[in-house]
Amino acid sequence: METKQKKTMSVREMGRLLGLKKVESYWLVHKEYFDTVLVSGKMRVVIESFEHWYAGQVKYRKVTGEPPGEKLRQESYSAQDMGKMLGVSEDVAYYIINRYELPTILVDYWKRVPREAFEKWYASQSKYRTLEDQEKDAELERHSMTMPEMARLLDVPRKTVYEIMRSERGRKTLQVIKLAGKKRILNRSFDIWYAGQTEYLKPEDRAGHPEAANIHYADCLKSSPKRTKKETPKAVSSNPEYLTVDEAALMAGVEHGRILKWIRKNRFPVVRSGKKLIRIPRTTFEDFLLKTHETEE
Repeated sequence: METKQKKTMSVREMGRLLGLKKVESYWLVHKEYFDTVLVSGKMRVVIESFEHWYAGQVKYRKVTGEPPGEKLRQESYSAQDMGKMLGVSEDVAYYIINRYELPTILVDYWKRVPREAFEKWYASQSKYRTLEDQEKDAELERHSMTMPEMARLLDVPRKTVYEIMRSERGRKTLQVIKLAGKKRILNRSFDIWYAGQTEYLKPEDRAGHPEAANIHYADCLKSSPKRTKKETPKAVSSNPEYLTVDEAALMAGVEHGRILKWIRKNRFPVVRSGKKLIRIPRTTFEDFLLKTHETEE
Protein backbone atom coordinates (compact mmCIF):
# COMPACT_ATOMS: atom_id res chain seq x y z
CA MET A 1 0.00 0.00 0.00
CA GLU A 2 1.43 3.37 -1.09
CA THR A 3 1.89 6.01 1.60
CA LYS A 4 0.60 9.47 0.82
CA GLN A 5 3.49 11.84 0.13
CA LYS A 6 3.66 14.93 2.31
CA LYS A 7 2.95 18.18 0.46
CA THR A 8 3.79 20.57 3.29
CA MET A 9 6.09 20.79 6.28
CA SER A 10 6.17 22.96 9.35
CA VAL A 11 8.45 26.00 9.60
CA ARG A 12 10.35 24.20 12.34
CA GLU A 13 10.90 21.17 10.04
CA MET A 14 12.14 23.48 7.27
CA GLY A 15 14.52 25.12 9.76
CA ARG A 16 15.94 21.78 10.89
CA LEU A 17 16.37 20.75 7.24
CA LEU A 18 18.56 23.81 6.62
CA GLY A 19 20.20 23.89 10.04
CA LEU A 20 18.54 27.21 10.92
CA LYS A 21 17.22 28.59 14.18
CA LYS A 22 13.63 29.71 14.66
CA VAL A 23 14.24 33.40 13.89
CA GLU A 24 16.16 32.63 10.67
CA SER A 25 13.49 30.15 9.59
CA TYR A 26 10.67 32.67 9.95
CA TRP A 27 12.82 35.31 8.25
CA LEU A 28 12.92 33.09 5.14
CA VAL A 29 9.17 32.61 5.36
CA HIS A 30 8.51 36.34 5.57
CA LYS A 31 10.83 36.97 2.58
CA GLU A 32 8.30 34.90 0.57
CA TYR A 33 10.98 32.86 -1.18
CA PHE A 34 8.53 29.94 -1.28
CA ASP A 35 4.81 29.37 -0.81
CA THR A 36 3.19 28.83 2.57
CA VAL A 37 -0.33 27.82 3.62
CA LEU A 38 -2.29 27.89 6.85
CA VAL A 39 -3.38 24.49 8.14
CA SER A 40 -5.46 24.50 11.36
CA GLY A 41 -4.21 28.00 12.02
CA LYS A 42 -0.54 27.05 11.72
CA MET A 43 1.80 28.15 8.92
CA ARG A 44 3.25 25.37 6.79
CA VAL A 45 5.75 25.46 3.92
CA VAL A 46 4.72 23.97 0.55
CA ILE A 47 7.43 21.38 -0.12
CA GLU A 48 7.31 21.61 -3.93
CA SER A 49 7.73 25.39 -3.80
CA PHE A 50 10.53 25.05 -1.24
CA GLU A 51 12.44 22.57 -3.44
CA HIS A 52 12.07 24.90 -6.45
CA TRP A 53 13.55 27.75 -4.41
CA TYR A 54 16.31 25.51 -3.03
CA ALA A 55 17.40 24.47 -6.54
CA GLY A 56 17.64 28.12 -7.59
CA GLN A 57 19.95 29.44 -4.85
CA VAL A 58 23.32 28.56 -3.35
CA LYS A 59 23.36 30.38 -0.02
CA TYR A 60 21.41 27.85 2.06
CA ARG A 61 22.33 24.18 2.18
CA LYS A 62 20.49 21.21 3.61
CA VAL A 63 22.08 19.50 6.59
CA THR A 64 21.76 16.22 4.71
CA GLY A 65 20.75 15.63 1.14
CA GLU A 66 21.54 17.09 -2.27
CA PRO A 67 23.52 20.35 -2.63
CA PRO A 68 21.64 23.55 -3.51
CA GLY A 69 21.49 25.32 -6.87
CA GLU A 70 20.80 22.39 -9.22
CA LYS A 71 18.38 24.44 -11.35
CA LEU A 72 20.70 27.44 -11.14
CA ARG A 73 23.65 25.42 -12.45
CA GLN A 74 21.57 24.09 -15.32
CA GLU A 75 20.49 27.58 -16.42
CA SER A 76 23.51 29.78 -15.66
CA TYR A 77 27.24 29.84 -14.88
CA SER A 78 29.19 31.51 -12.10
CA ALA A 79 32.60 33.07 -12.81
CA GLN A 80 34.13 30.04 -11.11
CA ASP A 81 32.16 27.71 -13.42
CA MET A 82 33.33 29.68 -16.47
CA GLY A 83 36.93 29.57 -15.28
CA LYS A 84 36.85 25.79 -14.92
CA MET A 85 35.28 25.35 -18.38
CA LEU A 86 37.76 27.68 -20.11
CA GLY A 87 40.82 26.65 -18.12
CA VAL A 88 41.38 30.19 -16.79
CA SER A 89 41.33 31.82 -13.36
CA GLU A 90 38.19 33.26 -11.78
CA ASP A 91 39.69 36.76 -12.24
CA VAL A 92 40.01 36.17 -15.98
CA ALA A 93 36.41 34.92 -16.07
CA TYR A 94 35.26 38.20 -14.48
CA TYR A 95 37.39 40.08 -17.01
CA ILE A 96 35.58 38.24 -19.83
CA ILE A 97 32.18 39.07 -18.31
CA ASN A 98 33.05 42.77 -18.10
CA ARG A 99 35.10 43.05 -21.32
CA TYR A 100 32.45 41.43 -23.50
CA GLU A 101 29.53 42.86 -21.52
CA LEU A 102 27.90 39.47 -20.96
CA PRO A 103 24.39 39.69 -19.47
CA THR A 104 24.32 38.66 -15.82
CA ILE A 105 21.80 37.87 -13.12
CA LEU A 106 22.38 38.51 -9.43
CA VAL A 107 21.86 35.52 -7.16
CA ASP A 108 22.64 35.95 -3.47
CA TYR A 109 24.87 38.94 -4.35
CA TRP A 110 26.88 36.90 -6.88
CA LYS A 111 26.90 37.51 -10.63
CA ARG A 112 25.92 34.62 -12.86
CA VAL A 113 25.82 34.44 -16.66
CA PRO A 114 22.74 32.80 -18.23
CA ARG A 115 23.73 29.69 -20.17
CA GLU A 116 22.17 31.02 -23.38
CA ALA A 117 24.17 34.27 -23.14
CA PHE A 118 27.41 32.36 -22.51
CA GLU A 119 26.86 30.05 -25.48
CA LYS A 120 26.06 33.00 -27.77
CA TRP A 121 29.27 34.77 -26.70
CA TYR A 122 31.33 31.59 -27.00
CA ALA A 123 30.16 30.95 -30.56
CA SER A 124 31.03 34.54 -31.56
CA GLN A 125 34.75 34.29 -30.73
CA SER A 126 37.65 31.86 -30.88
CA LYS A 127 40.18 33.32 -28.43
CA TYR A 128 38.81 31.52 -25.36
CA ARG A 129 38.14 27.80 -25.68
CA THR A 130 36.72 25.19 -23.35
CA LEU A 131 39.08 22.46 -22.21
CA GLU A 132 37.20 20.02 -24.43
CA ASP A 133 37.57 22.25 -27.48
CA GLN A 134 41.22 22.89 -26.63
CA GLU A 135 41.85 19.18 -27.11
CA LYS A 136 40.16 19.34 -30.51
CA ASP A 137 42.13 22.49 -31.36
CA ALA A 138 45.39 20.73 -30.53
CA GLU A 139 44.66 18.26 -33.34
CA LEU A 140 43.92 21.11 -35.76
CA GLU A 141 47.05 22.91 -34.61
CA ARG A 142 49.16 19.89 -35.51
CA HIS A 143 47.75 20.04 -39.04
CA SER A 144 48.11 23.78 -39.59
CA MET A 145 50.64 26.60 -39.42
CA THR A 146 50.65 30.28 -38.52
CA MET A 147 51.59 32.93 -41.07
CA PRO A 148 54.98 33.54 -39.35
CA GLU A 149 55.61 29.78 -39.57
CA MET A 150 54.81 29.83 -43.29
CA ALA A 151 57.22 32.76 -43.70
CA ARG A 152 60.00 30.81 -41.95
CA LEU A 153 59.22 27.69 -43.98
CA LEU A 154 59.60 29.61 -47.26
CA ASP A 155 62.42 31.77 -45.86
CA VAL A 156 60.66 35.00 -46.86
CA PRO A 157 59.53 38.15 -45.03
CA ARG A 158 56.11 37.95 -43.41
CA LYS A 159 54.77 40.64 -45.75
CA THR A 160 55.42 38.21 -48.62
CA VAL A 161 53.06 35.71 -46.99
CA TYR A 162 50.34 38.38 -46.96
CA GLU A 163 50.99 39.04 -50.65
CA ILE A 164 50.72 35.31 -51.37
CA MET A 165 47.44 35.06 -49.47
CA ARG A 166 46.00 38.09 -51.28
CA SER A 167 46.96 36.68 -54.67
CA GLU A 168 44.33 34.94 -56.78
CA ARG A 169 45.92 31.51 -56.36
CA GLY A 170 46.44 32.05 -52.66
CA ARG A 171 42.79 33.03 -52.11
CA LYS A 172 41.59 29.96 -54.02
CA THR A 173 44.02 27.43 -52.57
CA LEU A 174 45.13 28.36 -49.05
CA GLN A 175 42.52 27.45 -46.43
CA VAL A 176 42.54 29.62 -43.32
CA ILE A 177 41.09 28.66 -39.94
CA LYS A 178 41.02 30.61 -36.69
CA LEU A 179 42.24 29.09 -33.43
CA ALA A 180 42.48 30.99 -30.15
CA GLY A 181 41.95 34.25 -31.99
CA LYS A 182 44.77 33.64 -34.48
CA LYS A 183 44.61 32.72 -38.15
CA ARG A 184 46.27 29.47 -39.22
CA ILE A 185 46.77 27.87 -42.64
CA LEU A 186 45.86 24.21 -43.09
CA ASN A 187 48.96 22.18 -44.01
CA ARG A 188 47.19 20.22 -46.74
CA SER A 189 46.12 23.41 -48.50
CA PHE A 190 49.69 24.76 -48.23
CA ASP A 191 51.00 21.56 -49.81
CA ILE A 192 48.55 21.93 -52.72
CA TRP A 193 49.50 25.58 -53.20
CA TYR A 194 53.23 24.84 -52.94
CA ALA A 195 53.11 22.01 -55.50
CA GLY A 196 51.41 24.26 -58.06
CA GLN A 197 54.00 27.06 -58.18
CA THR A 198 57.76 27.65 -58.44
CA GLU A 199 58.06 31.30 -57.42
CA TYR A 200 58.42 30.59 -53.70
CA LEU A 201 60.58 27.60 -52.83
CA LYS A 202 61.77 26.22 -49.53
CA PRO A 203 65.54 26.62 -49.05
CA GLU A 204 66.09 22.87 -49.37
CA ASP A 205 64.28 22.87 -52.74
CA ARG A 206 66.17 25.79 -54.26
CA ALA A 207 69.56 24.24 -54.95
CA GLY A 208 69.85 23.36 -58.61
CA HIS A 209 66.30 24.44 -59.42
CA PRO A 210 66.34 26.32 -62.74
CA GLU A 211 63.64 28.79 -61.65
CA ALA A 212 64.83 29.36 -58.09
CA ALA A 213 66.47 32.62 -57.10
CA ASN A 214 68.69 30.73 -54.61
CA ILE A 215 68.68 33.74 -52.28
CA HIS A 216 67.89 33.05 -48.66
CA TYR A 217 66.04 35.88 -46.97
CA ALA A 218 67.38 34.94 -43.53
CA ASP A 219 70.95 34.85 -44.88
CA CYS A 220 70.48 38.29 -46.43
CA LEU A 221 69.54 39.74 -43.07
CA LYS A 222 72.54 38.09 -41.38
CA SER A 223 75.05 39.24 -44.00
CA SER A 224 73.70 42.76 -44.48
CA PRO A 225 76.17 45.23 -42.91
CA LYS A 226 73.48 47.88 -42.44
CA ARG A 227 69.85 47.24 -41.71
CA THR A 228 67.24 49.64 -42.97
CA LYS A 229 64.46 51.10 -40.88
CA LYS A 230 62.11 48.49 -42.33
CA GLU A 231 64.31 45.60 -41.21
CA THR A 232 64.77 46.67 -37.59
CA PRO A 233 61.92 48.31 -35.68
CA LYS A 234 63.04 51.14 -33.39
CA ALA A 235 60.48 50.29 -30.73
CA VAL A 236 59.50 46.75 -29.79
CA SER A 237 56.26 45.88 -28.01
CA SER A 238 56.56 43.92 -24.78
CA ASN A 239 53.16 42.34 -25.42
CA PRO A 240 53.15 39.79 -28.31
CA GLU A 241 49.47 40.50 -28.98
CA TYR A 242 50.21 44.14 -29.86
CA LEU A 243 52.55 45.84 -32.35
CA THR A 244 54.39 49.13 -32.21
CA VAL A 245 54.11 51.42 -35.23
CA ASP A 246 57.64 50.37 -36.27
CA GLU A 247 56.79 46.67 -35.99
CA ALA A 248 53.63 47.20 -38.04
CA ALA A 249 55.66 49.03 -40.70
CA LEU A 250 58.14 46.14 -40.84
CA MET A 251 55.31 43.61 -41.10
CA ALA A 252 53.56 45.53 -43.90
CA GLY A 253 56.76 46.46 -45.70
CA VAL A 254 55.95 50.17 -45.67
CA GLU A 255 57.38 53.32 -44.14
CA HIS A 256 56.63 54.42 -40.57
CA GLY A 257 54.63 57.37 -41.90
CA ARG A 258 52.30 55.11 -43.92
CA ILE A 259 51.20 53.36 -40.73
CA LEU A 260 50.50 56.71 -39.05
CA LYS A 261 48.52 57.78 -42.11
CA TRP A 262 46.38 54.62 -41.90
CA ILE A 263 45.83 55.27 -38.19
CA ARG A 264 44.69 58.85 -38.86
CA LYS A 265 42.22 57.49 -41.42
CA ASN A 266 40.92 54.92 -38.86
CA ARG A 267 41.79 52.01 -41.13
CA PHE A 268 42.13 49.78 -38.03
CA PRO A 269 41.65 50.29 -34.27
CA VAL A 270 44.59 51.18 -32.03
CA VAL A 271 45.19 51.44 -28.30
CA ARG A 272 46.65 54.72 -27.00
CA SER A 273 48.41 55.43 -23.72
CA GLY A 274 49.19 59.08 -23.18
CA LYS A 275 49.86 61.34 -26.14
CA LYS A 276 52.51 59.36 -28.02
CA LEU A 277 52.35 55.65 -27.13
CA ILE A 278 50.39 53.70 -29.76
CA ARG A 279 49.82 49.95 -29.87
CA ILE A 280 48.13 48.06 -32.70
CA PRO A 281 46.31 44.73 -32.04
CA ARG A 282 48.33 42.15 -33.99
CA THR A 283 45.42 39.99 -35.22
CA THR A 284 43.41 43.05 -36.29
CA PHE A 285 46.37 44.38 -38.26
CA GLU A 286 46.95 40.99 -39.89
CA ASP A 287 43.29 40.95 -40.96
CA PHE A 288 43.73 44.45 -42.38
CA LEU A 289 46.79 43.41 -44.41
CA LEU A 290 45.01 40.37 -45.80
CA LYS A 291 42.01 42.39 -46.95
CA THR A 292 43.80 45.48 -48.20
CA HIS A 293 45.91 45.97 -51.32
CA GLU A 294 48.41 48.70 -50.71
CA THR A 295 47.29 51.08 -53.45
CA GLU A 296 47.30 54.39 -51.64
CA GLU A 297 50.25 56.74 -51.81
